[in-house]
Amino acid sequence: MKISTLVYEKEFTSNTHVLYLNDHEVIAFDLGQCTDSFSRYLEKKNLTLIAVFLTHGHFDHIRYIDKIPKEIPIYIHRDDEELISNSYKNCSKDFDTAFEYDREVIPLDDFEIVEIKDYKIQIINTPFHTLGSSVYLINNSALISGDTLFKGTIGRSDLPTSSPRFINDSLKKILDIYLKYGDMNVYPGHGENTTLKQEVEKNFYFKNIK
Repeated sequence: MKISTLVYEKEFTSNTHVLYLNDHEVIAFDLGQCTDSFSRYLEKKNLTLIAVFLTHGHFDHIRYIDKIPKEIPIYIHRDDEELISNSYKNCSKDFDTAFEYDREVIPLDDFEIVEIKDYKIQIINTPFHTLGSSVYLINNSALISGDTLFKGTIGRSDLPTSSPRFINDSLKKILDIYLKYGDMNVYPGHGENTTLKQEVEKNFYFKNIK
């Protein structure tokens, strides 16, 4: 499995993780860029974008979706669907530009699986950062963690649709992934990539999760 991480240090945005289905077709996880850097990446490498999966609806994860052709499906947990068009809930209203998109997306339910070519992509809702915030388990062997889990820490729970009371239940779902499938690479929404074993064993927030 090949996953490349695109980091845009000069932009206030999330990481974009690109899953290669083959040498020429890819899936993107989160698109928060405010420039055409992602499109230039695809063009430079002669890649075709097949689908986009959003870990949640904050503006720094969705900002580029209006540049994506409408025939390309964009998936998000149904509880964050409304953030696409609500600048207060997607937190862009607090910055220079309010982002509100009239873009059709495909809502997913907790534990739903989307199959694309040889890949099974399962959404697992972790609703403390936003109500629809989720991680994606790819072929039971890689985890796209969005703003749920970072290297050494977890995401915020003090934003408009955050709910800190769901932190432990959300982390328990991630622990269950580790107990069932073992160690795997973790690709977070910000910062460095990590591994599931390292976070379960070293991350302070897992200390009391059983």
